[in-house]
Amino acid sequence: MSASRLAKLYSPLDIPESGKEPFTDYSRWRLLVNDGGRHTWHYMKTDEESEKWPQNYIDKYWTGQPLNLPALSKPTTPLEAARNGYTFYKHLQSHDGHWAGEYGGPMFLYPGLVIGSYAAGMGFTEEERLEMIRYLINHAHPEDGGWGLHIEGHSTVFGTALNYAALRILGMSAEHPVAVKARATLHQLGGAIGAPAWGKFWLAILNVYDWEGFNPVPPELWLFPDWVPFHPHKWWIHTR
Repeated sequence: MSASRLAKLYSPLDIPESGKEPFTDYSRWRLLVNDGGRHTWHYMKTDEESEKWPQNYIDKYWTGQPLNLPALSKPTTPLEAARNGYTFYKHLQSHDGHWAGEYGGPMFLYPGLVIGSYAAGMGFTEEERLEMIRYLINHAHPEDGGWGLHIEGHSTVFGTALNYAALRILGMSAEHPVAVKARATLHQLGGAIGAPAWGKFWLAILNVYDWEGFNPVPPELWLFPDWVPFHPHKWWIHTR
């Protein structure tokens, strides 16, 4: 993909200083659940599109909108509590019978999606970029503005370097207050060079870190017999 095309996909965005309020109209988001279990969000740009594809309880629940369901009576027995749970969760069941759910918490997966998409020449819609940025803003450390391994963790070089890179790719200006604060924290932590191998890998994908700067995993490990305790196929899925 040409540099101009890639720049258009990730053009700078005008980002509010705070992520307190939504950056998009949440009444226009729809969650498409395919038969294979794949979940994709779609943004209705026009009133006509919204009318043709009305929001359901699942769309509203996962975007934090009121469901306006009848109030449930306070349970006095375990059975009544179970019935209340059934009454509520039946509204969140997808058409194929399963319940959709987010994979929130870890703060080291988001940057991989962004960096990988950028390197592959794959873009996001403007609405997706805006809400992705808002998510990262709202999960920055409340004191130093960095990011850790998860949403409640202390700031680390790994989390701060990668999520800062993700924000910049998605369209946040380097002079945005969130970026300035995160960058200062990254410098205080010693800079991106202190990131572990996984972090350096993503930075190398972006060509901002030299491949010679970290130790690769020897591919010969895959030739070991399956009974070896540390065979790669037994590693955590994100690592292998």
